Amino acid sequence: MARFSVTEAATAGFGVIGRKPLAVVGWALALAVGMIIPAILGFVALGPQFQQMIQIAMTQKEGAPDPEFMRQMMQAQSGMTAANLLFWLWSSFIKAVFCAAVFRAVLTPNSSSWAYLRIGSREMWLTLLLLVEQVLIMIVAFVVALVIAVLAAVAGVSGGENGAMAAVSTAFVGAAVAVIVLVWVALRLSMAAPMTFVDNQFRLFESWALTKGQGWRLLGVALLVVVFVIGVEILVAAVLLGTVFAAGGSLAALHGDGGFEAFMARPPLDILRDVWPWAAVIGMVAALFSAVVQAIFYAPWAAVHRALTSET
Repeated sequence: MARFSVTEAATAGFGVIGRKPLAVVGWALALAVGMIIPAILGFVALGPQFQQMIQIAMTQKEGAPDPEFMRQMMQAQSGMTAANLLFWLWSSFIKAVFCAAVFRAVLTPNSSSWAYLRIGSREMWLTLLLLVEQVLIMIVAFVVALVIAVLAAVAGVSGGENGAMAAVSTAFVGAAVAVIVLVWVALRLSMAAPMTFVDNQFRLFESWALTKGQGWRLLGVALLVVVFVIGVEILVAAVLLGTVFAAGGSLAALHGDGGFEAFMARPPLDILRDVWPWAAVIGMVAALFSAVVQAIFYAPWAAVHRALTSET
């Protein structure tokens, strides 16, 4: 049976960063273009709806929301539904492009032109895979939550005087079992993305055979990756919070009673003109750390795939 080193696989992302730091910078720049510019355009286009939602929420008094408030909120949100769908598709495509770039840096390190970034059939197949996985996750989560709710209700009804405790216990145990099973399934399907990239075809359940007998090692890789990502995110949060506090001190319009409400009531372009320097700084910092996180997160699975297939 093929084997791989858990620590070597989990730290593969740091290896990519150490070998190709300029590629990571290139990913950050591309990520800024790919995500921040569309976000700015979306803010300009949907600024009125966004402002309306904020103003409605601010004018709502304490207590149960009245029907008119709910109607206005639904009306404001409906105008953003199409934009949310487009952003979901676009963000999935961007993730696929960067996932492929990290895989390329691990599996074919000599193909380093354009910071390993490409837009081709591999990226399209990975986009499709990400979309399918997200839809499946939503469906499975809904079904699992429904089953747990039904079981908890049955336990509560049949539990008599201790029905509430029985319902809570059943829900807790059911949720714990569901999490364990879903994590195991996710680990068994974790080679879907690198298989899709290498084979240049849609792969999902084909990962099941490749990961047979590798569950505990894959779990070790996943846990280490989570620890690394959390550490980076803590560092990112500290830097971004410092930048936000500095920006708050320079935006005098936000100070005083009603300052935020008056600031948000202005036209979107006026708001953007005042905040863009700080938004640019925050965006670049976030893009750089996001590129680092993507390398840390995606590279281990490419390394595992290389180890498993090199011995088969």
